This record gives sequence, structure tokens and C-alpha cells, in this order.
Amino acid sequence: MFVFIHLIFICNFHFIFSCGCYGSNSCTTNGILCSPYELNNSCLCDCCPPCNTCEQFFQSNCLSHLYSKHYGLSTNQSDLIAKINQSNISYDIIDKINDEHVRYLWNPCLRRSLPNGIYLINDNEGRYKLVGIPREKLEKTSYEILFKGPVSLLILIDFTITII
Repeated sequence: MFVFIHLIFICNFHFIFSCGCYGSNSCTTNGILCSPYELNNSCLCDCCPPCNTCEQFFQSNCLSHLYSKHYGLSTNQSDLIAKINQSNISYDIIDKINDEHVRYLWNPCLRRSLPNGIYLINDNEGRYKLVGIPREKLEKTSYEILFKGPVSLLILIDFTITII
């Protein structure tokens, strides 16, 4: 009897707290199993959002309800204006609620490439920063960066850049 109850407890504990990408056997689209190698890029591993690729996040947009959006750049503004070959850009990723730097981020997904001379760098402690000197003019352009964080945290930062 004890072994049976112990086994039930272990199975329930594993079911409740398990999270991971278990290969093609765990990937679904609209609840139907699929292969992540199929041409249908909307195939998502529902169990653990960080297991998905950037293309899966941006093409299907199915997990957008999970994005934490109270994060931004350290300027606390979303419209950046810089001068070509003059402005030195240096913005940290912060939590806008407490103005603290955000750590333990990885695998950033950019919806579009950053302008020439501007880079997203990592300080090896999981802190990212937008840095550089813009090298080309740019009309006001929207950017989105999606970061994967601990457990199932997905952080979306959106901003615009204008280079004059």
C-alpha cells in the first residue's frame, strides 16, 4: 500500500512540476502533435515556451499572451533618436516597475536586424545592453526584441529608432 501511494505521489509531482521540450513527441499546434521539422513553422512545444525558436515565436504569435511587457530600455522611453556617426548609444534592459537591470536573459530574438553600428551585447551574466554608434540614416523604425528568461519567462521589449 505504501509503495502504491508513494508511486502516485511521485507521478503527480512529476506531472505538476515538469517542464521541458521533449522533442517532436511534445510539439503541438492547436493541440495536435506535429514535428518541429515540418514546413509548418507554427509547431510549438506548448509545455515550455523557451524551447521554441525565434521563428516560431514571431511567425505564429501564439504565445504573445505570455509576454511580460513591463520591461524596456534604461532611458525609460520607447522612441530613440540618434545622430549618425555622433550619438553613442548605451541602454540597458530594465524592469520598468523597479528600474532594476534585468539579469538571466538569453537567446534574444529580434524581429528585424538592428541598424548598422548598433548591437545587442551580453555581459556574460545574462544582462543585455543595446550599444553602438549609428552608421546610417534611418527613418523611424519599430523594433521588437524577445528574450527568454528563467523557467517560462518571455520578455518583450519594443521601441523605435530614428537616426538623423
